[in-house]
Amino acid sequence: MQAETNVSEWHADDKPAGTPYERAVLGFRNYWYPIAQSRQVSNRPLRRILLGDPIALFRRRGTVYATIDECPHRGARISVGKDEFPGTTTIACRFHGWVFDVAQGGMCVAALTDGPDSPVAGKIRLRIFPTEERKGIVWVWMGKGAPVPLEDDVPNLLLRDATIVKVRQAVVYGNWRYHAEGGLGNHAAMLHADAVGRLFRKQYAISGERKVGNVLVNDEDDGVYLASDQQSGRSGPREPQSMYPGLGSWPAQRPWRIVPQNFRRPVLGKVRAAGTRLPGFLRIPNFPMIGALYYEWYVAVDKDHYLYFQVSGHWPKNPISKLWTHLWYHLWAGPIHKGRFNNQDKGMIGAQTDFTRRYGANRPAKLYRPDVDPIDWIDMANRYARGEPGTEPLPTSAVRTDTPAEPPAGPPAGQAQARVS
Repeated sequence: MQAETNVSEWHADDKPAGTPYERAVLGFRNYWYPIAQSRQVSNRPLRRILLGDPIALFRRRGTVYATIDECPHRGARISVGKDEFPGTTTIACRFHGWVFDVAQGGMCVAALTDGPDSPVAGKIRLRIFPTEERKGIVWVWMGKGAPVPLEDDVPNLLLRDATIVKVRQAVVYGNWRYHAEGGLGNHAAMLHADAVGRLFRKQYAISGERKVGNVLVNDEDDGVYLASDQQSGRSGPREPQSMYPGLGSWPAQRPWRIVPQNFRRPVLGKVRAAGTRLPGFLRIPNFPMIGALYYEWYVAVDKDHYLYFQVSGHWPKNPISKLWTHLWYHLWAGPIHKGRFNNQDKGMIGAQTDFTRRYGANRPAKLYRPDVDPIDWIDMANRYARGEPGTEPLPTSAVRTDTPAEPPAGPPAGQAQARVS
């Protein structure tokens, strides 16, 4: 068999164009997305860009509103607008003083430079995006129709009253899809092997044989995920090293690596699978600290940047563990795990984006077995992305199975099936 070395041919676009995922350079519209932390939003407008749309965020009478950051008159930024009538729910465009009432669906209620009897009033609206403020995060609905309930798109465990939520966020170079594709892929053993946060973690051999496939798992109190059994530590017993003919054994074993992996430890009384979920976010159990659930959203800003919105949920059992959670998070889990550890991923996403610019595409390799993760994620998006032509509703119930430590063999790539756990 002749080795494949022509990179431009390997990644050539040989598939029909126009699938939902191929069109989603700027993300999927009909979902709720995190846009900012509540503490960042005040009466003074804050500019953000999501899914290619410029957005102005601000408060009026304590409520957060999101508008298109473009005055419908001549396109001036609403985010530099003025609160000319304090105590009302209005904002005035700084250019010509068109005044919009955000509590009345963005209706223009005055044009200050045209006088009180301006015929513009009542004839034009500023686009308003539905928002909700939950657990210290502002969520915005980016679709054009009526929004679904927030609980349909946000992990329900995060929304519990008892949940302590910790957030980090940054705008990152790269297209959002590459991070969504790589969130589960079998890269941790290589990319993160020398991360400070994994310095004492055991390293395991890669068997070369993927014994399980991805499955759609309905975690009934947290949502439907494309769950990676391998990422969740469900591939059975693991050896410390594998032998590579003509090369030697790998990974290298270090005497200080004595702490086992923690994916299989229960969170809130249940083993939670690692998985990816629409419209594009990842869940990892027991990260950035034991007993936590970690979620990271990849929200398109433009085709070359995305908002990397990292959220972790924590459930301390008593005042002492609550104090420890806050202390350990700020000293270690936040800066080392959410920070330095995940920064390693960001560099890879930028490189993939540059690669795509050079060769025109960037595709998973079918001969590389761990790429079943991005292949199945792309298939999930093409089948179930809400509101996209040709897609179908995401299943929430199917064959109920348990979550054993050694599950049966799963389906081949691109044929993820459903289960409930």
